[in-house]
Amino acid sequence: MTQENRPYLTRLTMVCVLILLSVLIIGALRAVENPFFRGNASRSKQPEARLDTVRKRDELQRKQWPDGFRLHRYWWVGGAAVYVAEMDRTAQNLQFDVKLANDQILERETVTRTLRQLINKNVLPLAGVNGSFGIRGDSYGRGGMIFNLHIQNGELISIPIAHDRWGYSPPSPWGETSFGVTPDGEFLLDRVQLNGHIRIGNSDANMLPINAINQICNSLAPVVLFTPRFGRRTLTRRCYEFTLKKLSLPITGKYTSRFVVTEVNRYGNSNIPADGVVLAIESRTARDWTKKLTAATKGTLEIALTPKKWQRVRQGIGGNLRLVRDGKIEPELVEFGATRGRSAYAHSNGASRHPRSALGFNDDKLFLIAVDGRQHGYSMGMTLYDMGKFFSQLGIEHAINFDGGSSSTLWALGGVVNSPAHGYERPIFNVAMIRAKKK
Repeated sequence: MTQENRPYLTRLTMVCVLILLSVLIIGALRAVENPFFRGNASRSKQPEARLDTVRKRDELQRKQWPDGFRLHRYWWVGGAAVYVAEMDRTAQNLQFDVKLANDQILERETVTRTLRQLINKNVLPLAGVNGSFGIRGDSYGRGGMIFNLHIQNGELISIPIAHDRWGYSPPSPWGETSFGVTPDGEFLLDRVQLNGHIRIGNSDANMLPINAINQICNSLAPVVLFTPRFGRRTLTRRCYEFTLKKLSLPITGKYTSRFVVTEVNRYGNSNIPADGVVLAIESRTARDWTKKLTAATKGTLEIALTPKKWQRVRQGIGGNLRLVRDGKIEPELVEFGATRGRSAYAHSNGASRHPRSALGFNDDKLFLIAVDGRQHGYSMGMTLYDMGKFFSQLGIEHAINFDGGSSSTLWALGGVVNSPAHGYERPIFNVAMIRAKKK
């Protein structure tokens, strides 16, 4: 190396060092700028987690806590800030609820906007976390399409097939990730199946199983029912579609209604009537039904969710993977963590540290959780195994994983309390929340 080149190398080294220092300083400033670093937080004298798991626990906005509600921030020893909203299950003034963004499947909105709409309707949300996975946009014009289950006020709005792909619930115990609450307050956590069909006459030969509701119609789910909750059109391609009317709405977990076919569309992308539904059938499956389903055909639509208790669920929301079962890390997650994701390649995203969101509960409490990540000097996030281990040590008996990354947002007591990865809220698909009961 010539002596003439040495000054340039020295300058280049100094520039690299300055860039690195700038990144570290910006990360530290972002942490300090979070409003909950400057007050509004007090350190708990008796942390609920073991000392080797948590450096400290802060109580956030304690003066605003109603009876049965708490809001904490845990500093996990692995380098993450974990925000947790808790509800006592015995609280007479609180309840669990869900809200579909934009009140339909298509399109998305932020957690804040979703909850403010409830406030405008005299509903008081205390905390809410982003929930299900879904499509953010595709060439069909679908954006905001949930991949998971959603039941709102008893209406069955979305239910997919089990599928071993990131975002979906796989067909194994690891995919038992739909959380629901019955009218008498029982908490359920299962893999829910649709068990729906249409029937023409009384013959089983004229019975067509329905694979999903308000999902993508393709070879994996060749028969899909689209309700007015989806949007104005089905946005399908090359599907045979049949408009069904003179049936009762909304669709529920235990449902039977007569119908009449009022329109047949051989090209897809049908209008969804406000007083009916559209049955979409993938072209190969439709060959056997084009002569059976014609304009003016009458039949019966039946739906019965299983497990049977889900037929009574009033509020339900799905994630993609189970984290904790009976107070212990989910067995498939143990293997997943030990192999660093190699045991389930389709879900390998869960083996890296990212921002995360989750829901958990035990006999006494419900937990809504957001883990901050991708922020050097403040919080780097967690793997799914990290979450399962941490939650079990917090005393959570059952927990599921929600959509994470830049979507991870916990809103509580009037505003966003965590620090989303990009510094702003990303529009999401639905919200799981704790709210005050109406008087």
